[in-house]
Amino acid sequence: MRITKNILLTHLLLLGMLGATVCTAQTGRFRANLNCMSFHLPDDTSYLELQYLIYGDGLHYKKVADGKFQGIVRADLTIKATDGSAFIMDRTFHFLTAAYPDNHADSKNNNYNLSRIPLPAGKYELYLCLRDENDSNGNPICHHTVIDMSFDRNRVCASSLQLVGAYSEGKANSIFSKNGISLIPYFSQFYPSQVDTITFMWEVYNTDKVFRKGSAGQIESSITTEHGQEAVQGLYCASPVDPTAKHIHFLSIPIDSLPSGNYYLHNKLYAPDGTLLLHDSLFFQRSNPSLSLPPAPEQASLPIDTLKQFIDYLVPIAKNEEIDFIRKAKDEQDYEVLADFFRNFWVNRNPVDPWDAWYQYYGNVKRVNNNYTTLRFKGYKTDRGFYYLKYGAPSDIEYHPIEDGLNPYEIWIYYQLDNQTDVYFIFGDLDLNTKNYTMICSNKRDEVFDPRWKFRLKPKDARPIDIEMTE
Repeated sequence: MRITKNILLTHLLLLGMLGATVCTAQTGRFRANLNCMSFHLPDDTSYLELQYLIYGDGLHYKKVADGKFQGIVRADLTIKATDGSAFIMDRTFHFLTAAYPDNHADSKNNNYNLSRIPLPAGKYELYLCLRDENDSNGNPICHHTVIDMSFDRNRVCASSLQLVGAYSEGKANSIFSKNGISLIPYFSQFYPSQVDTITFMWEVYNTDKVFRKGSAGQIESSITTEHGQEAVQGLYCASPVDPTAKHIHFLSIPIDSLPSGNYYLHNKLYAPDGTLLLHDSLFFQRSNPSLSLPPAPEQASLPIDTLKQFIDYLVPIAKNEEIDFIRKAKDEQDYEVLADFFRNFWVNRNPVDPWDAWYQYYGNVKRVNNNYTTLRFKGYKTDRGFYYLKYGAPSDIEYHPIEDGLNPYEIWIYYQLDNQTDVYFIFGDLDLNTKNYTMICSNKRDEVFDPRWKFRLKPKDARPIDIEMTE
């Protein structure tokens, strides 16, 4: 839901993405920024929050009754259900600037405003046009986006990821105040060199519906390069999450040592057992000309045991003939033989940038080792780790704890996979001791399909004696 995109356009229409959007636009002198965010009240309703930044030096100012000069921005807002079943809102409202003694635009302050609109669960289309009311010849700035306000009060979910430009705690003197924090939103996804931190707020809801009392989950926040999976060194933070109706994750990450480039800010919520529940990411650009990225480490600097371990990680994506070599690699003592295999493995998959391909894959290896390691196996040797590395992250995961007399299980869904749609894999915790989930059924071609997979999830003393006894 919370895919965020930054768009800089100088014409009429801005096309948004599903969920939160951060948009910057200009028509002539008139310039405006818009944040389109979704938030939820656990015991009440969900609401859409439109945050506006109108640049004061781009407006026309006209004389008002007291002889001073004032700018006016007109906003035409329409919200309707995507299926056309209902119009939720169709109205016009105005934002007024402060009154000034003259009409010289260059000396005028920027203007911040917001609209908070309660919305029931559903998908909506939003149409918003902003115009300088004092400029009859000016073009409007228009924005169109689709908003998914689905909110299940019985499952963990989260708000849009709110970037923060400035804040103070313990005060409520800003129209953007939330959770005891008076804040000014950050209206861009570009961070120049003079900005040395990235500050954000993320509301997580309903952990009390999933976490056991007395247990705690964890939010991990990190910054990665555009094509990398691993956190940039030093730009990682983990904090606990208790069972609660609403958890506020408010964090500042220093980026003064972050070189120029494209990056992603990641927030991940993990359950007390280490299961990944939510993952939200946001793209941003950094300009820091005084720094440059360090060169990639040379393969030759790896100890031979580390190189063998790296080769063993390749099993999930290796071809049959490559697997034969990998199985024998633990006994190979010729470093050059191992290094040549490892190098050629990635050159064959990405001749242009083999090291980038490896680093991305290695990021997934570390991820599965963190999420799926059991008492007996490292994460990459488990079924969930194997299929994650082989096919990538699933589009969706359904989590099923012990219910209806069945052991816990997960259903991984891939909307599109190898020319198949709606592919699923079912992983079950068959022994309830090691948390080593086994893949027991899939509709993927060339994978195991078992229509009686639920019987494998029943406790051993509850299974039918005759295996042919089915539902």
